[in-house]
Amino acid sequence: MGKGKTLGLAGMIAGAAAVSMLFASNSGEQPKAKDDTSQTKPQTEREMIAGALEPSLTYEKKGNNYVVTFTVKNQTERVLTVTFTSGKKYDYILFRDGEKVKQFSEGKMFTQIYEERLLKQGESLVFQETFSHLPKGKYKLEWWLEDKNWPNAKAAITFTVD
Repeated sequence: MGKGKTLGLAGMIAGAAAVSMLFASNSGEQPKAKDDTSQTKPQTEREMIAGALEPSLTYEKKGNNYVVTFTVKNQTERVLTVTFTSGKKYDYILFRDGEKVKQFSEGKMFTQIYEERLLKQGESLVFQETFSHLPKGKYKLEWWLEDKNWPNAKAAITFTVD
């Protein structure tokens, strides 16, 4: 081996050692960008910037049917992304007199998909189900959006069937 190749190899080894020491002294943490202001803001301020979806749950009685509408509305000033990782876009549990009567997802299989829905300011996602011939009792319905990024996109209502 000539001197040029030996010095080049020695330089590569020394460089690798220096990089290794740099990461070892950084305890494995990734370097942070200096202009990333979100790192210094309190959690509450970051949440306000991120915005929120406003959930609502309503029902309308039509004969022996109860038509229930679950809506999540973008109430922020920016576009929000809702992400679905399966065909299950929502779930709900219906209780009668405190006992679970039905869960939407129970006993069902859903397609494996990845879908992102962009919601502009004021836009909504709307889902509807009809409950027919419910026996008499006091009902509670809990309904939520199936996106782990929006854990507060859930709502509940109570109603009585006479």
